[in-house]
Amino acid sequence: MRSSILLPMPTPPYSPDLPAPLTGAARAAISNYTMATRAQHAYFGIHDQSDSLPNPVPHRHEYFQIYVSIRGETTHYIGGSQRPIGPGTVSFVQPFMVHYIPNAPDGIFHIINISKDYLLPSLDHDVLELAEVPLIRAPELAPFRFQHCLDFRFDDIETRQLQELCIHMAREAKRNPGEDPASQLLVRSYLLQLLGMVWRRYHDQFRELDARGTGVQTHKQAVVRCVRFITRHLAHELTLNEAAQASCVSATHLAHLLKSETGRTFLELVTERRMERAKTLLAFTSESAASIGESIGFSDPTHFARRFRQIEGLTPSAYRLRVQRKERSTLQ
Repeated sequence: MRSSILLPMPTPPYSPDLPAPLTGAARAAISNYTMATRAQHAYFGIHDQSDSLPNPVPHRHEYFQIYVSIRGETTHYIGGSQRPIGPGTVSFVQPFMVHYIPNAPDGIFHIINISKDYLLPSLDHDVLELAEVPLIRAPELAPFRFQHCLDFRFDDIETRQLQELCIHMAREAKRNPGEDPASQLLVRSYLLQLLGMVWRRYHDQFRELDARGTGVQTHKQAVVRCVRFITRHLAHELTLNEAAQASCVSATHLAHLLKSETGRTFLELVTERRMERAKTLLAFTSESAASIGESIGFSDPTHFARRFRQIEGLTPSAYRLRVQRKERSTLQ
């Protein structure tokens, strides 16, 4: 039976045993998880109730997350609202969305962590710009975008199918993609099947909500403008004042928004975007490390190499060599 569209529920009083909604400085201070600390691979990870890492308080992460409930009753505290979770419920969390799901005492569940590039490999957008991407271009975003007003529930037969997909993903995720290239393809195929089941069941609701322009705005527009400014000017010396001017807010207000919405300072965001661009160029071009450093704002090659090593743990040349070795092992 298809569920009708639910309007966002008023947030009931929080239990004294659960953390209250966070705002301001408390929101900026919460944990900000990365794929490196919460997943088996840089692009994908899956856990269940037996090996999931604890999340005792509201938190956020830089990646997409899917929570598949097989057994147990709990509540999803997300973005200031509450959504019920029971057997056959699938919950979706966008990057940087503050949320919290207390584990049910008898719960059986799967938690899937996915990087933006793995979920949306053909989409050349920063994760903070995804609210502007039309669903016709990226239908994978629909359940994440409308989680605040839909509860994704499935019957017993479908729940068993969802569980089987999760088990398949977990089995393939344990394989070394360098030794077994099929594993990465199979994981993605199972993931898309899961998203396809959600689309098949909630197609009409997605279309109606999209036509009405109902979509949670996870990041204030000034933050989106700031990230776009950073991405387009990586080769130049960037200042908070310039970014604030491009974002149409004061520098003080922008600094507060960035910390509140992403958990990062302006300088941290700039450095992160530069390193991501550098890694892409090192992996997929033959440009010299010095040329790559200059293209992302480092006029001194030594400074670039030192900064890259501080963040990534190895020099640009060593990073490129590691990527090349992985590619060769995949092809053998």
